[in-house]
Parts: sequence; structure tokens; C-alpha cells
Amino acid sequence: MSDIWWLILAAAGLTYLTRIGGHLVLARFERIPPRLDAALNAVPAAVLTAIVAPVLVDGDWAERLVIVLCGFLAFRLALLPTVVIGTVLVALLRWVGVA
Repeated sequence: MSDIWWLILAAAGLTYLTRIGGHLVLARFERIPPRLDAALNAVPAAVLTAIVAPVLVDGDWAERLVIVLCGFLAFRLALLPTVVIGTVLVALLRWVGVA
């Protein structure tokens, strides 16, 4: 098996362990403390910022344009269509040679 498959299997295993580990830890609480609840609610915004910010700083103008467009689309569409549209647009712009 090539190295990429070992990497994929390791990533899948670690992802599973972190998900089940989080579930097992939170299952020990009768009620989630308010500070922990607030911290867990902040995770999606932090992850999104960590993914988008480097592209806004170092990305090409086409990628920046797609991010801004997806920001506007997010107000009208659900998450999945917004992500699909953004991914397809960036892929098309890279294929054409713009980005």
C-alpha cells in the first residue's frame, strides 16, 4: 500500500478517535457547563476563520472574489450549496488558469 493510503487511514482513524473521545468526555456530564457550551459554540467560527483567512491574505484575486461571493451566498443559501458553488468556481478558475 502506498504512503498516501496509510496517510488517509491514519487521518480517518484519528478523526474517529477525536469524535468518539469528545462524545465519551461530554457523556460524563449531566449538564454541560455554560462556559464549555460557549466554547463549543465558538469552534465552527474559529475553524472557518482558520481556513478562510490565509486565502484572503495570500490567495489570488479570483479566490478572494469567490470567498466574498460565497459570503453573500451564505445569506441566501444553505451551507452545502454555498460550499459546492465555491468549490466549483475555484476549480473552474484554476482550470482556466485565472487563479
